[in-house]
Amino acid sequence: MNVGIPGEDREPAAPQRYGAGRVAKWLLAAVGAALAYLAAQVAALVAIELALPASDTDRLAFVATAASLALAVLWWRRLRPTARLRREVARPSRPERRVLLTCVLLVLGLVLQVTLSIVLTMVLTLFPEVMEFYLELMELAGISGPTDLVTLIDIAVLAPIAEEAICRGVALEFCLRATCPEPRPEARGDVPTARFWAANVAQALIFAVMHLNIVQGAYAFALGLLLGWVVRRTGRLRFAALLHMAVNASSELMDVLDPLLGGVLVPTLVVGSLVSAALIWGVARLTAEPPADADTV
Repeated sequence: MNVGIPGEDREPAAPQRYGAGRVAKWLLAAVGAALAYLAAQVAALVAIELALPASDTDRLAFVATAASLALAVLWWRRLRPTARLRREVARPSRPERRVLLTCVLLVLGLVLQVTLSIVLTMVLTLFPEVMEFYLELMELAGISGPTDLVTLIDIAVLAPIAEEAICRGVALEFCLRATCPEPRPEARGDVPTARFWAANVAQALIFAVMHLNIVQGAYAFALGLLLGWVVRRTGRLRFAALLHMAVNASSELMDVLDPLLGGVLVPTLVVGSLVSAALIWGVARLTAEPPADADTV
């Protein structure tokens, strides 16, 4: 805190200059957050392997996610009070609109999962070697095949919360510091659209690279852009986490839906794309700024 000298006339502080060095510093900080997140997982895996060499693979993944979750949430809680996109009142402000937004996000997560799965199936069919590598990777990670309760909680609850805290929380905040001037407290949340999207693309790219393979990275990038936009529209990380949970949880339904969609992939893709666009438009409407003269009582 700066303490002024009584009676002293102070000139206004000069605006901060955002040169290439300052931009690079905050972008590197965002990358460092992702590396710290992955390092927490590796450290947890090594520790549990040393303590319990015969540990089940699913339990190892759960412990690794829990470790990264603790790091991400604690880090984000420290940054949140001065975050660029933080708002004193979340949008939408009315309870009934929040309930409706929650329902829209849950349905959007399901539709996105089906649509992305169809796109993935159609594209990977053209590249058999890539598909084989991807399926082996999913099996190694314990994502393919029957899913027990521990794995389901890991994939559908812990991982989305952890990834939102580190990517749409910590990493996006650092990227925004790279693209936006240092705000005064009363100006927080007033982020220019172009600068937000520059930061959002950067954090989505980091989110994609964190998956460590090109297949998951491709759709993670697209999903990361959408999740960052949800945070901007709502002013709260929880709505992005809810959508992320819906997408991940819906993956468990694909084993049931795949046989039903086998002969109608293209029509389902078209319908899924249109429904996704309509639901995203619904999110935009539900999170729109209320008119200045609207009754807020």
